Amino acid sequence: MKKFAQLISLLPCHELEDFPSVCPVDRAKSLLAAWTAPWHPALMAHAELAPSWRSAASTVSCEEEAEQFRDSHLHEHYYSDDDDDYDDEGAHFDFDADVFEQTWRESLIIIPAISQPKIFAGFEPAVLDLGAKVIKDFTTRAELLSLLSIESEIAAQLVDDFFALAYARLQVELMTRKLRYSSDLDGQRFDKTALAAAMAASNGDGETAKQHLQLAFDQLAQERNQYYSVDAELLDMVLLSDSIRPDSIEAELSGETTKSFVMTGATLRGIADKSPELIPAITKRMSDGSLSVVAGPQNELPDDLLSLETSRHQLSQSEETFQEVLGAPAETFMRRRAGLHASLPVILKGCGFSAAIHATLDQGLTPEPCANGIRWTGSDGSELVAIGKKPLNAANEKSFLDLGVLIGSDLDSAHVSTILFARWPTQTCDSFQDLRNSTKYGNVIGDFTDAATWFENAYDPGYGDAWEADEYVGPWFEQAVESGSNRPVSTFVDYWNHFYQLSAARNLLSLMAVEEIQFDRGLVGQLDGLQNRIELQTQDWTSEVDETIASELTATLEQLTSGLNATFVNTLPWRNNASLVLPSSGRDIGSLRGDGVVKHLTDDGKRCEAVVELSGLGQLPTHPASDTTELKPVKEPAVDDSESSLRNELFKVTMDPQSGGIMGVSFYGKRGNLLSQRLAVRQFDSKTNTARYSKMACDSFQVIRLSNISSQAKSTGRLIDEDGTVLARFVQTITLQRGRNVIDIEITLSDITFAANSTNDFLVNRIAWSDETAELFCDMQGARHPVRKPEIEAPHFVEVTNQENSFALLTHGLPWHRRVSRKKLDSILVVGKETRRTFRLGLAINPESCLQLAIAEMHPKNLIGSPETLASENQQAKWGLHLANRNLIVTWTEPMFDEDGKNIGLRLRIQETDSQQGTLQLYCCRAIEAGSKLSLDGEPLRDITYRTESSPETACYTVVETSFSANEWFGIELLWQ
Repeated sequence: MKKFAQLISLLPCHELEDFPSVCPVDRAKSLLAAWTAPWHPALMAHAELAPSWRSAASTVSCEEEAEQFRDSHLHEHYYSDDDDDYDDEGAHFDFDADVFEQTWRESLIIIPAISQPKIFAGFEPAVLDLGAKVIKDFTTRAELLSLLSIESEIAAQLVDDFFALAYARLQVELMTRKLRYSSDLDGQRFDKTALAAAMAASNGDGETAKQHLQLAFDQLAQERNQYYSVDAELLDMVLLSDSIRPDSIEAELSGETTKSFVMTGATLRGIADKSPELIPAITKRMSDGSLSVVAGPQNELPDDLLSLETSRHQLSQSEETFQEVLGAPAETFMRRRAGLHASLPVILKGCGFSAAIHATLDQGLTPEPCANGIRWTGSDGSELVAIGKKPLNAANEKSFLDLGVLIGSDLDSAHVSTILFARWPTQTCDSFQDLRNSTKYGNVIGDFTDAATWFENAYDPGYGDAWEADEYVGPWFEQAVESGSNRPVSTFVDYWNHFYQLSAARNLLSLMAVEEIQFDRGLVGQLDGLQNRIELQTQDWTSEVDETIASELTATLEQLTSGLNATFVNTLPWRNNASLVLPSSGRDIGSLRGDGVVKHLTDDGKRCEAVVELSGLGQLPTHPASDTTELKPVKEPAVDDSESSLRNELFKVTMDPQSGGIMGVSFYGKRGNLLSQRLAVRQFDSKTNTARYSKMACDSFQVIRLSNISSQAKSTGRLIDEDGTVLARFVQTITLQRGRNVIDIEITLSDITFAANSTNDFLVNRIAWSDETAELFCDMQGARHPVRKPEIEAPHFVEVTNQENSFALLTHGLPWHRRVSRKKLDSILVVGKETRRTFRLGLAINPESCLQLAIAEMHPKNLIGSPETLASENQQAKWGLHLANRNLIVTWTEPMFDEDGKNIGLRLRIQETDSQQGTLQLYCCRAIEAGSKLSLDGEPLRDITYRTESSPETACYTVVETSFSANEWFGIELLWQ
């Protein structure tokens, strides 16, 4: 190996203050390799000197290049538009051939890719003539070392320690210089110490080499401590997934470095099943404190678009898995995939987690706090200690360019610094290994710790960090469309339909428990299994649809309702208004006695229609009777053909026969139009950056139903572009019913020809309104929140309110909507390769509780039996469990059993949805012996207040009362007498 007079790296900056902090990954690799590789001990020992660096702009090799450099330098640093009198006479950069020869002769010159554009054209030939060796066109340090052809018998680990010293020096220098401090590092002393270590290593004296290396690291630590005396904490987060090979995990376990494993419950279960020999190694490392486990949910799903019950279910499953496999539940939570949301802290606390990483590694947006350690505060006020910094990619050299500056900035602002590195097993980069190796000689840059230890010693900021629900933005729309899935929209529509069928089945079990009807306890386990299958349908965009879910849910509902002696059952625990179509009884029009459950009814001998209103978990036991007062007809006609209008006693819906959409909704005796509706295809022109919308052309408009109870109009037509090309065909049915404030819309699409292969082109349902000052609200994680962004994710409703009236679009599970102006809202029906062609929507006019109404619209309408098989007509309507609060919803119910299998009570989970505190008003048709309010993990919080009353319809019932706070999600336990 040739002996070089100097070891020089050419950097793309004049001073280290200008050292690049952002550049493409390949250039980052090349730049850091050019800095660290010359510190190879054999190279230093052979040259008998330490490496140095120069600016790539200092490679002037002749007078012409000096003149070029002079002009560019003056233009960059001196000239300004308003300094016309500047005199540049004498501002010359003369070329000195002797200085050039002295500087570069017999030198090793390393040129990283990022510096090459700054090198003068004549430089390389000139230095080659002086006996210099130029190394370029490399990316990694391994490639650079191979080009150097270094012959050495020095242990590889010791060589790596020299690279770690080089990297540590760079970061300490950057930390002090870029943050406006003056470096006091004695460069000559440091170089002599490093050279002494290299000489010892070259002579085979490893111990002496390590002693000198320690002295060099101590000098760097002394320099850093002058400005930053607090040590940075570094966390190595190793990501595990189902596709990770066991030998990679085993390699991570065999090392001695401190780290944290991040995995879901399903991943841990897979390791236990496929590689059980790894579990003892994991538990051993956990017991000695060198490894901690950070858990995600059982399966990472798009939780922010799903029910809170799904989030809780997946987290509970995960905790059970970790307890079973590792013998202890995980205490720290982290998701690799997006899906954090504002309600997560209360769920995490309820599932046994005490800490969290408030960051993900997926696309989407997660609010970033200013501090490292935070109190993550949920929408209900629940707090959880968390790390707020997003992890750096430990396999990407870009993360390590100015790591020292990042740490110094944290210490400047918060006096503490925590840096998370995320990586897959065995996948790192050279700089990460340099950082690891530097910790053997102290904490010059920082010290590695595991997540459990960090949270044990975490600094409590004393205040909470809370974010609004819409600050968490998932990447699901883009991912679903770009994946090529044929069900980007259907995934969520099917999920919510199945979820509420499952919810209805759970509520029916609770109703049977309240009424002391015997049922198979195995049904509870079957419903849990169905819930898991329903949730897993949202995990992968390209997974096959489980067609058996719908049939099993239908069969379960039929099985549960078969034991009820009723025509109709309200599967919701709050008041529900529903329209029923019954077989004709041939009897006269009438309504039930007592509370007037049947509000409206008509029977023409062929078809019996009724509008009923039942209390929570209520039952309509008989066909409408004939011995009561006849209903008065509606004053306004159900349909006015001259205006193409549908009417009920609340408002009028005016149709547009030309387009087939809704022209307007108006109130009797008042002027003005509340809203209009149509279908459209949106096509985006990337050249003009504008969107074009198709026209809605109606080919056929007809009234297909007309009665005192309901009226229905059907329009058939086309969606055409400006040239008259048919982009899609549609059939739209509008239904209006007496006594209901909901306009039902059913849409069937066909012959879709427009190219919907991007996230900018889709077929939408458009709602427009006249008041541009109207405010919008929508549901997020089961609660009502204001809309502040054009992109809206709302699977239940979008509400438009003004001073006089409001209406809500009931989305029936459609997740994605766009506010295209202050007066228009588009709901996406078809995008990408979506194959769904039938959709349901609702327009609720002046709704009392949007969320309760939206859930009621998605719950199954359980019609049971026929008039010939029903009980006698003198029976009254019954109810089981009734929630009177309009700002609460019941998210889950389950019967309780004792050891003998006897039903002893009921558990519920209740969520506040409108950011309002109050007092729970829950009615149960059974006498209660004891009751308590519970946390989400089932721990009693306090006893509840209850009192027993009686009514003519029910022998006795219990009124349950307890206070709740805004956005609270809590449990209730009721024990029967």
